[in-house]
Amino acid sequence: MGKLKPDYYFDTVFQVPYEELWDNNIRGLIFDIDNTLAAYEDTRPPAKVIALIKRLKNMGFSCCLLTNNTNKRLKHFDNALELDGIANALKPLTRGVNRAMQITGTNKAQTAIIGDQLLSDIWAGKNTGITTILVKPLSDKDLAFVHVKRLIERWLLRKYSLLQ
Repeated sequence: MGKLKPDYYFDTVFQVPYEELWDNNIRGLIFDIDNTLAAYEDTRPPAKVIALIKRLKNMGFSCCLLTNNTNKRLKHFDNALELDGIANALKPLTRGVNRAMQITGTNKAQTAIIGDQLLSDIWAGKNTGITTILVKPLSDKDLAFVHVKRLIERWLLRKYSLLQ
């Protein structure tokens, strides 16, 4: 079970110490969309997310979107954020993460994944051998099966002493 413990845990993507990641030779950032960059019900990324991605690109990071959601959902985000992305990623499988690293032009040691789910985003990152960053979900709204996964995740977060 310790295999699912994230390397970092923050409330939001805005609290991630990107300068520290850069100093540790992280050059590629793979972002989940739903409940990580935007609430599940949002159809476009918020302005502050657009500003964050622009800042990260200006810092020199290569960014990519990786979602288990559909191409239709992805298009609203990759266009607005001016990023390439991968839909239907089947996280926690590693295929999508490996494709995202090809897009960012980074290797395992240079890449971090940022997402809100232990059982998809973090597990995919751990399976691939990259840095993993968990953030709290932005919204309680999720697909029904994700609610079941959230119960397991809350138990794991308590086990890892990340949730009180």
